[in-house]
Amino acid sequence: MKVTFNISNCSDDLDRFISKADFEAYLRGFDGVELMYVEPEESDAVSAHSFVIEPEHVVGFHMRYFPSWIALWYGDSHALVQEFDSRENVERFFGGCDRDALIRVFREDLRRAHQYGAEYVVFHVSQASIEETFTWRYRYTDEEIIDASAEILNEVFANEDGSIALLLENLWQPGFTFTSPENTRRLLEKVNYSNTGLMLDTGHLMHTDTSLATEEEALRYIHRRLDEHGDLTKKIRGIHLHQSLTGAYSEAAMADSPVMAPTFDGRMSQMYTHAFKVDRHEPFTCPGVDLLIERINPEYLTFEFITSDRKQHAHYLKMQWDVLAPRILPSGVRTLSGSSEIAEESV
Repeated sequence: MKVTFNISNCSDDLDRFISKADFEAYLRGFDGVELMYVEPEESDAVSAHSFVIEPEHVVGFHMRYFPSWIALWYGDSHALVQEFDSRENVERFFGGCDRDALIRVFREDLRRAHQYGAEYVVFHVSQASIEETFTWRYRYTDEEIIDASAEILNEVFANEDGSIALLLENLWQPGFTFTSPENTRRLLEKVNYSNTGLMLDTGHLMHTDTSLATEEEALRYIHRRLDEHGDLTKKIRGIHLHQSLTGAYSEAAMADSPVMAPTFDGRMSQMYTHAFKVDRHEPFTCPGVDLLIERINPEYLTFEFITSDRKQHAHYLKMQWDVLAPRILPSGVRTLSGSSEIAEESV
């Protein structure tokens, strides 16, 4: 099992490290990172970062995610304008106004993943309009999103040789949620790429039951979902490990959804603020998390956190390692807290 943590190429992440040596000291105890590559903003493009992620650091690569994309895929111009206000916004968001734009984006991600030497890529199988993220009243079904996602992936991976793994990640909105074995099987059968598996996101799975109030309840819930999936659990090749118990907030948002802003940019701002309140990405630390990882025995385990600075991130990494060690010891030499660097920074 290879253990990583998530990172992006955004300045908020890169500016936490002053050099390659500094980053590699911080990385000690991990096999590398799962990288999300974000196209640089103009301010980032002209700034000189003292540190960049290099191929030797990258184990996995997270492909880009568009919350609302199916109208573009189906060529539904009315729904596109309703969501994005104008064709100009559609082009700005996707890089084009037809389904080829989506294929280009994901093929570019795949090309970049190969450049980094990534062993796997992660793809979100989900779709929701901005308003639907608040109301949870959806136009499309899980099956429709699964089928459309499979169409995209079959085009994107058509010429791949199988050397890079495609791991499909669950979310709580329509698509792949890991709450239906039938739909999990449907997704795996419809994606034609041979080197395909699942990336089980523990926090995202928690959002599918808004009644969960404690980590212990969430852990039992995850085990029940695994029990339901039977032999399909063997398809879980990676885990995004974190927790987020925000069901009460989600239920309140559903009951009293905000008035949507009059502009697309304003609505996007509302959605992202809301999304970070729902999906907090905090350490999963209750007793038994180590046994959950042992049960699944994934090839890849990613500590996937959202943090405000390096000190908080180091503290989160230590919290997660302390729960897993000494039962879960991936490759390499590790202290019980993951690394001495992390232990020192988090106190």
